[in-house]
Amino acid sequence: MIGERLKQARLGAGLSMDALVAKMDHFLTKQAISKYETGKSVPGSEVLVRLAEVLSVKTSYFMQQPKVNVEFIAYRKHSRLPKAEANRLQVRITNHLEHYCWLAALFPTSDGKPVQRATTGIPKPRQAKSVEDAERIAKELREEWKIGMDPIENMVETLEDHASAVLALDADERFDGISAWATVHGDEGRMVPVLVTNAGMSGDRQRFNLAHELGHLIIKQRSVKEDEDTAHRFAAALLVPDEAAYKELGRSRSRIEFDELLLLKHKYGLSMQAWLRRAKDLGVISPSWYKNTVVIFRKRRWHKQEPGKQVAPERPLRFKQLVLRAMAEGIISRERAEELNPGVVSLIGREGEMTKAKKIATLPLDERRKLLKVAAERAAHEYETDKELTAFTELDVAVND
Repeated sequence: MIGERLKQARLGAGLSMDALVAKMDHFLTKQAISKYETGKSVPGSEVLVRLAEVLSVKTSYFMQQPKVNVEFIAYRKHSRLPKAEANRLQVRITNHLEHYCWLAALFPTSDGKPVQRATTGIPKPRQAKSVEDAERIAKELREEWKIGMDPIENMVETLEDHASAVLALDADERFDGISAWATVHGDEGRMVPVLVTNAGMSGDRQRFNLAHELGHLIIKQRSVKEDEDTAHRFAAALLVPDEAAYKELGRSRSRIEFDELLLLKHKYGLSMQAWLRRAKDLGVISPSWYKNTVVIFRKRRWHKQEPGKQVAPERPLRFKQLVLRAMAEGIISRERAEELNPGVVSLIGREGEMTKAKKIATLPLDERRKLLKVAAERAAHEYETDKELTAFTELDVAVND
């Protein structure tokens, strides 16, 4: 347990073993760290405190049993993302999912399962022998989710409504997205679909990335190249079904005006470039006209940022809602809520806490002493009964023995 957590914290900090040794001013050797991570040796409390300081985690983090096992499917543009950064992202995602799954399990439905707003979640992977099969799978998913052929108003909300854990991370610009399955320990192997995108991207890119990663989850994997092509086709078909595309563009066009692409971009939340590709794939425009137009986009640098007003980014809300509900029901403190989701507590809430503190300060001395005595007794009880708080004492005893 400690070794696994130590390695996770080290990778989350983006450090190699050598880098960790240097950051600790050679307080530990590389060999010692290796033994700790592989479980061949157990660090004492003093060492854990030093490690926690350097790795920017709480000491209790090392004592917590991992709650989920995360199987990452594939990185988009993986070759452009440095290994250290990829490791950091994986750890951030895993840590977030542990909190997410723990909070979701606090509020089960009558059947004991975590709350799910829609009756149909992410389906089991399906076979796609060609990219054209992605069209069929996207259409089947729309039917199962009962969202018709209209534009998807909010992609993040739709995914969260269908039992997905959606994350928007502040990350390296070379990171587009990733998908994963999180298996929850001690919950009959319950698997949570995970979809991650870059919070710094425009809304249309986020929506496409999430749809693309969804494709990786529900289409059986083949080769990397085929998987990427199929996931791209699935994403476009999910955001703009062929019927909707034909309705908007017609069956055959000699050209499409840029202003028309801009209007469609905002109606469907799909980029101008993705609309062009969609029109080519459906045979609405010729491959040669598509190719020439792509060249124009690159010359004008529209492939980096398209002209006109940008589509606003979408933000996941489910985790924030779970944190606020847990706080409202007294399961977690206001401080813990802020720790889990920085900024989740409103200014009004903070002012309320300040007002409460000011009221206590105006009480007579005897009343304040009574309150402090009750708080001290409660803290002592928590220390005696909370296994996590006494873990280091027990650990030192085990090490010394």
